Amino acid sequence: RNLDLYQINCTYYAAVGCDDDAYLLARAIQFFAPGIPQVYYVGMLAGENDIALVEATRNGRDINRHNYTAREVDEAFTRPVVSHLGELMRLRNASVAFEGDCVAVETQDPVLRISRSHGGETLVLDANLKTHHFTVERQTQNGSSVVFAR
Repeated sequence: RNLDLYQINCTYYAAVGCDDDAYLLARAIQFFAPGIPQVYYVGMLAGENDIALVEATRNGRDINRHNYTAREVDEAFTRPVVSHLGELMRLRNASVAFEGDCVAVETQDPVLRISRSHGGETLVLDANLKTHHFTVERQTQNGSSVVFAR
């Protein structure tokens, strides 16, 4: 009853080995992809697998449904990974560039470059898939600047 062919029974954060840099890069790629990204509360808090809940309920899906206490939420918001994820989410929600074109730019391995453009603004995600370091650069008619670096 715990096997679901259409669901990975782990949190997004656990899927990348609880590595803050890998997690932020994975979310940045998600945010730059076409469509409307979805981040559940456990993902927003970079939550790890809740083995105790699975053992208590005997439901495999509960691994990513931790019931946070107010204290745990407060503690999560002190973590840099959660703060940085919030910055990426605000950028994704505020920039008109995400309303327009999405182009994957050809690069050399292991670099991934995705460009989003609309309304005179372009955002470029430049990501090293090996080191998990990445930048987001904003380009406008007035010039360019890095708005996020990790």
